[in-house]
Amino acid sequence: MSDKLNKYMQASLDQGPLLRTAFIGQAMPRNKLTPHDWPSLNQWLYSVGITGDDIERHFLYSALVGYFPGAVNGSHIAPSKEDIDDERQRLKESLMAFGPEVVVPVGKLSILSCLNESGGPLSKYIGNWYMANPYGLYGRELPIVPLPHPSGASTWVYIDGHRELLNTALLLLCVVVNGKIPTEGRH
Repeated sequence: MSDKLNKYMQASLDQGPLLRTAFIGQAMPRNKLTPHDWPSLNQWLYSVGITGDDIERHFLYSALVGYFPGAVNGSHIAPSKEDIDDERQRLKESLMAFGPEVVVPVGKLSILSCLNESGGPLSKYIGNWYMANPYGLYGRELPIVPLPHPSGASTWVYIDGHRELLNTALLLLCVVVNGKIPTEGRH
């Protein structure tokens, strides 16, 4: 699949403006200097030819909950179902105001919520794309390209085979945000 996606990606990079894309994590960071202050995610995007200007002009970074839920022993606390439910209206308003054409749930909690799934390993979702009504909030289906959480604390990407899934997901993302719908990887 990678050779075909690489060809799509190379053709896509020469196209016009990127589609409006919302990246939705699980919670906002403790400190956020700019609206697109997610250095580890940005490094992944740069690796497939997406520029800082592209990020600023076409992407929204948001989260299931619009605040930092705290930390224990240096690890961020995952928002509870109640926290997420309390923040649904804010997330809906953010999505509606931005008007995304593509949604990228970042991390397992966001992926499961976005796709209305109850569970499963990340490897079931990463490297695939979906057509779904994101978070059951948008009123219509959009392309969904899940990514794992890019935190340095996450070991998922270092497990055998997972780097290839991440690379496939990033190539799929590059293709989809350039307005091309791949024939592969859809679920």
